[in-house]
Amino acid sequence: MRNDFVWFSIISTLIVCGLGYFFSPFLWLFIILVPILLLGYYDMFQTKHSIRRVFPILGRVRYWMEWLRPKIYQYFVESDIDGRPFARTDRNIIYQRAKKETDTTPFGTQLNVYEEGYEWMNHSIAAKNFDDLNNDPRIIIGGKDCKQPYNASRYNISAMSFGSLSQNAIRAMNAGAKIGNFAHNTGEGGVSSYHLQEGGDLIYQIGTGYFGCRAEDGNFFG
Repeated sequence: MRNDFVWFSIISTLIVCGLGYFFSPFLWLFIILVPILLLGYYDMFQTKHSIRRVFPILGRVRYWMEWLRPKIYQYFVESDIDGRPFARTDRNIIYQRAKKETDTTPFGTQLNVYEEGYEWMNHSIAAKNFDDLNNDPRIIIGGKDCKQPYNASRYNISAMSFGSLSQNAIRAMNAGAKIGNFAHNTGEGGVSSYHLQEGGDLIYQIGTGYFGCRAEDGNFFG
């Protein structure tokens, strides 16, 4: 390509000079040709970008396309819901709210509300009376041969050990578990003194619960 550019520069110069010899206004073409040739020879002799050095002038097209690519993709290729990290539909809502314009769109949505990972909650059009609902659904853990079955709530605090949380967080979650009448899983760190201060029900981490779950007399908490 370097040799091609050199031949292009020689031939184009001779053509413009030849045309200008017979009709002088053609010499004005040098206003366009000379900057292109100078830029091409600069690309040939610079040492910073190998692509421009090997492909004078044409090598610059790559950088122009890299600059244009996000714009072309955003406006001509990408759909309104495919953008990352925020789709165009989300950005439009932000723009509309910032301008205090209407941010609702009628006639449904472009999103696939049936795909995995898309969850939502709707108001029931036939809501049940609150007093008729089971406000504390529970599950019995343990079969008929279990001597100490556990009546577990369906809503519990997942395992997060004291090593991952502060003492205030442990106390707050355990107090919430007591108010909600559900269990607080202590996690692999076992039972700390902060787990015991609020009186909430505790579940020790299954599998590694032997670590840190014994009282001073050596027996398990229970």
